[in-house]
This record gives sequence, structure tokens and C-alpha cells, in this order.
Amino acid sequence: MSKFAERIYREFPVRRKPEEKEKFRLWLMGALRELGYDPKLQTRETALQLGGRVTNVVAGDPETAKLLLVAHYDTPIKSLLPPLIMPTRPVSGFLYMALTPACVLLGSFVLSFALTFAVNAPQWTLPMFLVLLVAALLYLRFGPSETNNLSDNTSGVAALLETAAALTPRYRGEVAFAFLDGGFGGMSGAKGFRAKYPSAKEKTVINLNCVAQGDELLILPSKYSRWNGEALDAILDSFDGEGNKTVFLKTDGLVYYPSDNRAFRYSFAICACEQLTGFGRIIRPKRNQSIDSANLDILAKGLCKLAEKYNG
Repeated sequence: MSKFAERIYREFPVRRKPEEKEKFRLWLMGALRELGYDPKLQTRETALQLGGRVTNVVAGDPETAKLLLVAHYDTPIKSLLPPLIMPTRPVSGFLYMALTPACVLLGSFVLSFALTFAVNAPQWTLPMFLVLLVAALLYLRFGPSETNNLSDNTSGVAALLETAAALTPRYRGEVAFAFLDGGFGGMSGAKGFRAKYPSAKEKTVINLNCVAQGDELLILPSKYSRWNGEALDAILDSFDGEGNKTVFLKTDGLVYYPSDNRAFRYSFAICACEQLTGFGRIIRPKRNQSIDSANLDILAKGLCKLAEKYNG
């Protein structure tokens, strides 16, 4: 792992509670200053169910930059089922995501029926079902934090920091970095960034998420970016595979990637995938016990080249 990834993993392994996020932001601001940037905080108040108070860390000027590089830094709650993302098979992905509410409903019903049947109190089956259902929903919202989050999204944050370190001063004015809060709160950090900087709606946004492990770095353009020939050509010319690593820009077929890229019109999502027979390209964040430095190197080099092309 890179020095940034190792430091984050060692000192800020979980970034979900306000105090955990604040400690991480203090370190992140210092790290960016050491790299020669002048970072600032951008805060947004949202409804509690959408994430509450979220705070982004921004380096560079999003209003004048031609290229926006983003990654969310908050970490998720521990899910009932192992997280599994299938970006190129959205129907299968939606069906898998539907398993969680289905399991909650079925489990609540079976348990309530078993408990009330055991004491011969069928009149309590419905109240017990509702109590168990509410408890399960509260768990999904306020349950324990996921500690195995190297992929989602320590890897994306580390990749942005590696890019920030590698980017020469000549091209730094063309790029703005945004470390987003609220990735697991309805993209509230990304939406707050977009509201603060309206010009982001018309700019190319590169979102890095789940890039820890995988021999293929998959680049997914939004439906609007698919028609941006200039941006597509620049990306194709900027990213190169190394060794057994490949980079693939997918511009056809249905795709869905559940990350902050969905908050921006002209976005590209970058993730690291593996191939699984019957499932196609998949991402299994909890399986990643380390971050592949080769992925970070490819991303940093590619994004620096992309910044140079946008400068031209």
C-alpha cells in the first residue's frame, strides 16, 4: 500500500461518526498543505435522514478548474449481506440489493410467528412483526460501522492523494480535488459540492471508488459523458495498463455504479473489477485486505496525463 493508504488505515480506519470524520479531516488538510495545496472545508446542513451535517475537503478552485477529481472519504455501516457491486449488469445488481429488504421482511415475519406460536399468542404476531421490522431498519441506519473498508473508500482517497502529490505545479490550476462526505448518506456531500459550485454541472468529474484490488480498472461514463468525444479521447489517451493490469473504458450497454458520480452530469466513475463466471465484472469490497499499489500508480499517472490534456 502507499504511504497515504497505510497512514489512513493505521490512524483513521473508520470514518463514520462526526468525531472520526473530524480527526481524519484535520490530518487530510495537513497532508494537502504539505503537498503545496491550500485546502478548505465546505459544509452543508441536510435533513437527518439524508446525512445530517456533511463536510467536504476541497483543494484547488472548482470554479476555474477544468477537471474535478472526487472521492468520498466516509465509511459504511456493516451490512447484513456482503456488499457486491455488478456495474455492468445493473439488473443483477438491483436484484442483489433487493435481497436485504427481502431478508428483513422475511426474517421479521418468521421470527415473530415463531415467538408468538411458541407461547400460543397469535394476536401478538403483527405487533411483534412490526417491532422486529423497525429494529431491523434501525440497525440498517444506526448499526455498527464496517471496519473492512480499504476498498470502499480508503482506496479512492489514497488514489486522489497520490495524484495530488504527482501533479506538477504547472497543471494544478486545471484540477480541483474534492474529498466528499456523505457518500453513504444519499450523496449529500456530492450534492452539497454541486450546490456550492454550480459550474460543476458542466465540467468533467472523475469519481474514484473501490479501486483497491482487481486486474481491470473499469471506467464508466455517465449517459451524458458517452457523447463527449473530446473527454472520451482524452481518457483513452491518458490511461495505460501495466503488466497484467488493464484499463477499459465502457461506452456501450447498461451500466450502474452506486457512487457519487451519479450526482454529476458529466461524470466518469473508476473502479477496479474482477471477472466472475455468471456475474461478469464484479466488486466485492469486503474481500480486499490490502490496496494494490499498481492500481494507485496507474490512476495517478493517468489522471496527471488527463490534467495535461485538459490544459492543452
